Amino acid sequence: MTQFFYSNQVFNETIILPEYEAHHALKVLRKNLGDTIIIVDGKGGWYETVLESDNIKNCKLSIVNRKEAFGNPNHYIHIAIAPPKSHDRAEWFVEKAVEIGIQEISFVLTEHSERNNIKLNRIKSRAISSMKQSLKAYLPQINDMLTFNDFVETCSNSLKYIGYMRDENMNFLSGISKPSNNYCVLIGPEGDFMPEEVEQALTLGFQCISLGKSRLRTETAGLAACHILNIINEKKFSDAE
Repeated sequence: MTQFFYSNQVFNETIILPEYEAHHALKVLRKNLGDTIIIVDGKGGWYETVLESDNIKNCKLSIVNRKEAFGNPNHYIHIAIAPPKSHDRAEWFVEKAVEIGIQEISFVLTEHSERNNIKLNRIKSRAISSMKQSLKAYLPQINDMLTFNDFVETCSNSLKYIGYMRDENMNFLSGISKPSNNYCVLIGPEGDFMPEEVEQALTLGFQCISLGKSRLRTETAGLAACHILNIINEKKFSDAE
């Protein structure tokens, strides 16, 4: 079974495995000198390597084959989300979004937010694990908490959407999004956005959208938006074949 390892210490012909990755390779999987190990760097680099050193603290791999922009998508998905009250649910969202395919995640502090902080290091660690498990080479950009005002004023994605449960006449995300684009979907907390927040977003180029008729939890809504946009882009690729 194919298994990816992660390292950001990539040199011309050599890769150094982080200690926690080396421990898994050498002690759990019992990799031996000369064994082949696949490495990804989180930036689209895919490397076929051979184990040269079994020192956990200085585990060296020799690069024998490499691919650039491995699995690079022709679209960009950015989900901006008010973090759920439970940090475990925020980690769950990140894990599943990375599995499905996402390029950027932002956490946004809104008027009704149930949490005003996130454990960024734990979330990034969870994202790395999910990237490896789903055989991807790109690690999404994960941004620390921003206030709602700061986020909507600086968001630079081409297509900007905001989910708002109180608008019954809005368009479905699946109906208005076109493939091969740069998207941002802004997901509010359990108590929804304040009307004033929605108005501010609209004046800055966001469009109100619906994810369907069901009422979704915050993290489920974020994942649904991510999945819808991936399906739209995968369908285009499938239709072109």
